[in-house]
Amino acid sequence: MQAELVEFVDAVDRNATSATRERRSSPTPERGRRIRVALVVEAAGGGVAVHIADLIRGLHARGGIEIHLVVPAGTRFDKQILDERVVSLCDFTYQVDMERSVGAHDLRAFAQLFKCLSRIDPDIVHSHSSKAGALARLCFGKWKQVYTPHAVYTLNPYLPAQQRRFYGIVEGLLGRLRSDSIIAVSVDEAHHLQRELRIPAERIVTIFNGVSRHDLLSVREARTALGIPSDAIVVGFVGRFDFQKGVDRLVGVARVFRERGLQNVVFVAIGPGDFASAADIGHSPMPTNLIVTGRLENARRYFSAFDLFLLPSRYEGFPYVVLEAMAAHVPIVATMVSGAGELVEAEEIGFVVPNEDDVTLLSDAVEAIVVDPTMRARMRANCQHAIERFSISTMIDRIVELYTHLLKESK
Repeated sequence: MQAELVEFVDAVDRNATSATRERRSSPTPERGRRIRVALVVEAAGGGVAVHIADLIRGLHARGGIEIHLVVPAGTRFDKQILDERVVSLCDFTYQVDMERSVGAHDLRAFAQLFKCLSRIDPDIVHSHSSKAGALARLCFGKWKQVYTPHAVYTLNPYLPAQQRRFYGIVEGLLGRLRSDSIIAVSVDEAHHLQRELRIPAERIVTIFNGVSRHDLLSVREARTALGIPSDAIVVGFVGRFDFQKGVDRLVGVARVFRERGLQNVVFVAIGPGDFASAADIGHSPMPTNLIVTGRLENARRYFSAFDLFLLPSRYEGFPYVVLEAMAAHVPIVATMVSGAGELVEAEEIGFVVPNEDDVTLLSDAVEAIVVDPTMRARMRANCQHAIERFSISTMIDRIVELYTHLLKESK
């Protein structure tokens, strides 16, 4: 069935009656009825949107699963990643007025979501990111609750103490009282959930994000499109232009390279947002060795232009963009954020440096790879070996196994 992206009220009125009637007359999962899964997402952009798109494609390909997608109305829904081809794989798709900020509007979003889930009557509610995770888990029903934080908010080292306490209490209570299972996307995140938020270990399962082998532009096509000289050594960045992603650190590294006289190195930043504001450039000039493209459709195609990928983030759960760099056989330099050590260091595909605003060590690590083509070649070869461990098929298999296990527990 091709799902149509419709407003919440229309979706419920048109689809709910037949869905509920089918549920009541269907056999149990053991006798062959499809598992009904409601995917609830508020931050439907960036890495979360990539994950949701991969999850939808994977669940649809596996078969035996009825997919209901609940997304936010407005700009928080990325139609370039969650495009018509992806949405068409869902059985039903709904829009709910969810917003990122906390406020009175959350009451309306909760009422809409609760009504929506009650009509869907799913076996599994799988919520993604903090806001959708909180709203969905407050909705009581017979369904099992699965939550993927995609970098639980309290991992943010710059979070003010009062906010850290508030969000820590919320995540901890919901984790202990309203979650059947929480999927951590890195070992670091799993440890944080257990040790800092005091969520029982048996509620937490670690499932790494997966990556597919995607089509890349040729090196020449990618560099021509980005305006990069063919003989340059290119350090790439792909991500949102904001404080969390450390674009100010990217600018700092570019300036250090100019000061060190490394003239043949070009930095390229691809992503949405106000770069100058996020990098806090003010009245200072942009480094001449830095190209800012802004947002590009299907940015992963351009990884072929890079000799090295730079992740200067302040915090992450398990960054999809690092997986995409690995899939493109691009060595990586990353700050020590969740997932970086488990991928970059363990697979020997780059360097991980301390997570600090002084960019000296970050610049040194980038330079070490830039000036050593033999090292780059070795890291590229290691990327090929690492791909199988972080495949989408493995990720989907483990998520479906979790769904099945939870439903068997309820029998």
